[in-house]
Amino acid sequence: MPLAGRRGTRLSNEDSKEQGAPRDRVRLELPSHPRFVSFARDLVYRLALQQGFTTAAAFDLKIIAGEALSNIIKHAYQGQNNRPIYLEFLMFANYIEIHFRDLGRQSPIAGGDALDLSDYRERGLGVFLIGKLSDYHYFDQSHSVGTELVIKKRLA
Repeated sequence: MPLAGRRGTRLSNEDSKEQGAPRDRVRLELPSHPRFVSFARDLVYRLALQQGFTTAAAFDLKIIAGEALSNIIKHAYQGQNNRPIYLEFLMFANYIEIHFRDLGRQSPIAGGDALDLSDYRERGLGVFLIGKLSDYHYFDQSHSVGTELVIKKRLA
């Protein structure tokens, strides 16, 4: 299965295998309207706190969710506000895994680890932030349409 984009390395697939099935699973479908981004960000934050994450780690997940959803709306759906965005939360004993899935246009994944932060721009930091704030992430563009972003963050 070909994967596109950058991958984190701090939480491996071996860690996932040791965990077994998730303790809890939450699935959600949202329209691609910007007004739902804050709702989803708050949901991610509250679920993380409920799982035992620190306030700072839960806030990291909230930022990741906002960046991921904004990128889907802007790049995959090109601003269309009536397309589906699927979120899936898998809560394990030691980490949370979040899947963001769209059925839009596949775009090259830009941004990453070697970003020069002294060259500030108002755009282009989303993928960089996702990589820095998650323990593991990857972009899966192996589907015939759309992209799936999977992020994992370990419970501190």
